[in-house]
Amino acid sequence: MEGAGASNSLITRLPDVVRVDVPKPIFVGYMIVLVLVYVVVATHTPLTVNTAYPHDDGLFMKLGRHLADGEWLGPYNVYTLIKGPGYPSFLAVSQWLGLPVSLAHALFHCFAITVCVIVAHRFVRSFLLSGLLFTLLLWHPISLSGLLLRVFREEIYYGQVLLILASFAAILFTPFGGSRRYLSSILCGAVLGWFWLTREEGIWILPGIAILVGVAIWNGFRTRRMGDLLAPLMIVVCIFVVMQVSFRAVNLWAYGKFVGVEVKDRNFERALGAINSIRSGGNTPFVSVTRATRERVYAISPTFASLKGYFDSPSRINWEKFSCDAHLICDEIPAGWFIWALRDAVALKGHFTSPTAASAFFKQIADEISAACTQGQLECSPQLIPEMPQTSLNQFAERLPSRYIAAAHLLLLINPPLQFNPSLGTETQLAPALRFLNYPVFSAPQDPVAKYRLSAWYYRTGRDWMAASIKNPDGTLAQMQMHRNPSPDLQSGFKDPDASQQRFVLETTCVDRCVLQIETPEGQKVEKTLGEVRNGAVNIGVGGGTVHIDSTEISSDSSAPTKIEMFCNILRMAILSHYFWLSIPTLIAGMLSFLVATVLYWRIVMLNMCYVMALVSWLLVFVRTSLLILIDATSFPALYGFYLAPAYFLLMSGAVLSSAALLNLARPAVEFRKMAV
Repeated sequence: MEGAGASNSLITRLPDVVRVDVPKPIFVGYMIVLVLVYVVVATHTPLTVNTAYPHDDGLFMKLGRHLADGEWLGPYNVYTLIKGPGYPSFLAVSQWLGLPVSLAHALFHCFAITVCVIVAHRFVRSFLLSGLLFTLLLWHPISLSGLLLRVFREEIYYGQVLLILASFAAILFTPFGGSRRYLSSILCGAVLGWFWLTREEGIWILPGIAILVGVAIWNGFRTRRMGDLLAPLMIVVCIFVVMQVSFRAVNLWAYGKFVGVEVKDRNFERALGAINSIRSGGNTPFVSVTRATRERVYAISPTFASLKGYFDSPSRINWEKFSCDAHLICDEIPAGWFIWALRDAVALKGHFTSPTAASAFFKQIADEISAACTQGQLECSPQLIPEMPQTSLNQFAERLPSRYIAAAHLLLLINPPLQFNPSLGTETQLAPALRFLNYPVFSAPQDPVAKYRLSAWYYRTGRDWMAASIKNPDGTLAQMQMHRNPSPDLQSGFKDPDASQQRFVLETTCVDRCVLQIETPEGQKVEKTLGEVRNGAVNIGVGGGTVHIDSTEISSDSSAPTKIEMFCNILRMAILSHYFWLSIPTLIAGMLSFLVATVLYWRIVMLNMCYVMALVSWLLVFVRTSLLILIDATSFPALYGFYLAPAYFLLMSGAVLSSAALLNLARPAVEFRKMAV
């Protein structure tokens, strides 16, 4: 007992040691300076522009362009409704405002974190701790590392999470009322609705919201002020529902079906669930349906059998290659990618003419397989989660521990990737994308675009000529110019008076993998990449004639980094590589503080809002991480930093708020203020 008393006395005296605080003007000035520095660094840090990702970055930019042009999500096809419009709408608004997308990302990052810290400060009551929280969130390495420097929805997802939790805390626990509370409720509902339309697995945030609402209701009953809670919560729910219904209603108007994101369509989920339930033919870890199983399904489902041409053709190889490159499984399509492969197969058969037609096709697959399972033609075992392939409890027990260890290592982010990833796409693809994104600073493509000027001549006879063209790596034609020039030296050399215009200059802007194609009038062709002819002095034989390239002049289209870009990169690398010196001690102190506060003050901890917000943060870190681990252990690799982005910010929030909670709980003669409703 004496030891416990001494320990409690030490905790009680602890606030006196750290009571030192800073004046409010210094705190505000510090925040302003940090925001300005962050915005400058972020806007001068190259962004990776991936136009070649049709399911991710390329899709978001395409949908954003349609929104910006007032065309809703554009003409309907297999990609139109595979992901929500949350991030494309962000891109469209940035385009309307004339903001480079990197500046839009930076401003939203700063706004979300500033709002979060301002709300938290109402409960922390220490400018010193609030300043620490602001610093750790604003400069977290994830936001400026190669993990997030892309044009994809993870760039705003973590900010949405912070805004949702801060807005719920504000409307439920801060002492303001009237129109200000109602306006905050409207904003809370709007951000929650936007968040729900950004990614498809938004359900993971509900446990955190439930704790905040539950504590508020408990406190409302305790203080007999439940009436003040009902109106704000009803406004949040109404705004959220209106946004979801509006999205579906516009899809009904544009595409003829009251549907949201199609991967959540009832019939598509039924089809996936039916496929993943099949045990006949054998199961392979991470695979929804093996080749042997597909053969069994073809025999009982005419609708699924109509897709055999796709699954048994080279078209599926790309999905298998992704899996093999990820060291998951080779020669099969993993469950995480089978979703897209199935949709591509259905699209290839022409069933994605409308959401109604696609849904009806998936319904047929689901009905036929379900009937075969019921009649015993197939051995089936339904899965709790439709997207999950067959996975036993033993497999879970074997895979989960190592993945939790890997996730813990990832969350510390001691060595964040500082390098920039190359942009992907041809000049034809990148030019409109950069124009739509308002020309942010971006990383050079893997194949840098350059201007090529080939000086050459062609000769078979003086009366003959050939046709030349340049093809992009994806097979599309690139722009080029070709001018024929006088060639008196060839007239003399070949003793052919007709060979007077055999020299030519060919100019194009392309990459080394672009292909120069020479074709004779008889249709004979020969191809060389620009990389093969970049040094000149090359003879290319075609149809009995010769193309001789005398010289190739190359001027790079990519500009060197400016001085401010180089300075910002040095500052970025210095901050990101030393961030852990501040984050790790804060994390350790926060975890210990949460444990001590829980043990010593368990009777009253739920009266302290710092503790409640810390509890929500820790819980959501666990939920988000566990969700990704579940996917990683069953379907496809999901333990990546960009998917964990919300967890990084919640982890730092939980650490600082836990320390603040312990300090507040340990104050001598503390009078627990009734939490305002």
